[in-house]
Amino acid sequence: MTNIIDHLSHWELLNIEKPARYLGGEANQAQSKTDPALKVALVFPDLYELGMSNLAIKIFYESLNNTENIMAERVFSPWIDFEALLRKKDLPIYSLETGRPLYEFDVIFISFPYEMTFTNVLNILDLGKVELCTKNRTNWPIVIGGGPSASNPLPMAKFMDGIFIGDGEESILEICNKLIEFKKQNLSLKEVRMALAEIEGLWVPEFPRNVRRRIFKGFANSAPPLKPVIPNVQAIHNRAPIEIFRGCINGCRFCNAGYYYRPKRERSSESLIKYAHQLLENTGEESLGLLSLSTSDYSELSCLIEGLDRDKLYPEQTVSIPSMRMTDNTIKLLNSSSRIRKGGLTFAPEAGTQKLRNIINKNITEEDIIHVMKTTGGSEYRTVKLYLMMGLPFETDEDISGIVNLVEKLDNIGRTCSPKKQITVSLSGFVPKAFTPFQWSRQNTIEELKNKRFAVCKGLERRRVQISWRDEYLCLLEAVLSRGDEQVGDLVLAAFRNGCKFDGWHECFSKSGWEKAFEDTQIQTSKYTSELSINSPLPWDFIDFRTPKAFYREEYLKAAQIAGVTPE
Repeated sequence: MTNIIDHLSHWELLNIEKPARYLGGEANQAQSKTDPALKVALVFPDLYELGMSNLAIKIFYESLNNTENIMAERVFSPWIDFEALLRKKDLPIYSLETGRPLYEFDVIFISFPYEMTFTNVLNILDLGKVELCTKNRTNWPIVIGGGPSASNPLPMAKFMDGIFIGDGEESILEICNKLIEFKKQNLSLKEVRMALAEIEGLWVPEFPRNVRRRIFKGFANSAPPLKPVIPNVQAIHNRAPIEIFRGCINGCRFCNAGYYYRPKRERSSESLIKYAHQLLENTGEESLGLLSLSTSDYSELSCLIEGLDRDKLYPEQTVSIPSMRMTDNTIKLLNSSSRIRKGGLTFAPEAGTQKLRNIINKNITEEDIIHVMKTTGGSEYRTVKLYLMMGLPFETDEDISGIVNLVEKLDNIGRTCSPKKQITVSLSGFVPKAFTPFQWSRQNTIEELKNKRFAVCKGLERRRVQISWRDEYLCLLEAVLSRGDEQVGDLVLAAFRNGCKFDGWHECFSKSGWEKAFEDTQIQTSKYTSELSINSPLPWDFIDFRTPKAFYREEYLKAAQIAGVTPE
């Protein structure tokens, strides 16, 4: 086996940023297995620091390496300087565990965490000396993608042997066991793909057929990753993560994740307290991160917090809660323990007026928002971050003014608090997503989004509120990538060839590269950003998302009725 790290000198590594990203050898890393039946690469198409915080990577890594005849290794996107070094020396990207080149693996599982990593996926395959397009592959490895941004798999179809839709815990083992059989039988890649197409949740572009989103029904009784790898470089989330429940009960009409992870499934507080103890013991972390789409909605939250307080492994142990709603449950939660990490409060009202919150089915009122702000006024929290959206379906100028009015009210309360609260606002343009009630909605143009952003910034210019926003061109691009068809794959390939990568990083994003890609492929953005008829077929209709299309249509019509609009 080739170990690529042996081809790099200490001097070369010392001349790149954070060389520890590329060395492996971390605590809790899986031990190398002699001649495993299946060699698996788990690829996260972004920096080490982000990939090491990704829960799916942790789940699959522990599960596969606990299987006797399978060896799973990690591969992350190298930063610009290290990629340049690899290309200069004509070396492939490699795994952290053994330095194995990507092309020497049997199967490559690639996470699609968000659309702006699509060019990174191609960059990793290219760096790993793996053919980009499935039709050109004549040898293993098999390349399989999956994750929330695979809900609509069409834009990445030409690059993947298979794309998985839904929960992967059971299916990844099923796929791996099948591949072990196929290796023994010496099947051709075409035969392998044909056989894989029979696995529930796995869509194989070469043999297109209807596919059903996979649900891990055993989640409630399953154990979370309890011995995750401890990163060499501080990860983006510096805590020991534990997923307390999966799914969401809120049904926001713009949110793909709420539908992707349905139904809601909870681990018991009793088991979570036991798992938390083991997790902290195995990692040495002092902060436990309670993960879910909305931790405030966990039914046994008070029991869990009390139990974690009572059975602390360390006297200084704290709890970090990254996702909360502006409800009474949140207030009870914040008041229940002095051990909740006091960084800042983060909430997502999404819209500035009650009418628009009703339209998007955001089940909080302005009274809820004000009540939470006042009630937490005496807490140690010094910052309150608000996530708000512009360009939502059926939005009016009054709704944009409502963002300014809401933030002003919260800022007024924050000024009277002790300590005073710093309000920060994060603005983002609405992006229509497949498998949501707003999948038919148009996206605002770049000019419309800019004008709305200018209006909010001008309205708050005399306030001490800090405002950040997502680039409007990125919002447009995300809509094309999330609501695209197979033709968008040509766009992604053209963008990659134009040098695009790390598209979610402002210092790397190449607008000119993407603009040229649109020119090269003659793709019109309006095809993917315009309003769609609620009675027309959609490109992704071949996927059974476990929620009937009629339900999405009904929810869209409810939103339109609140807005006083009749859709076509």
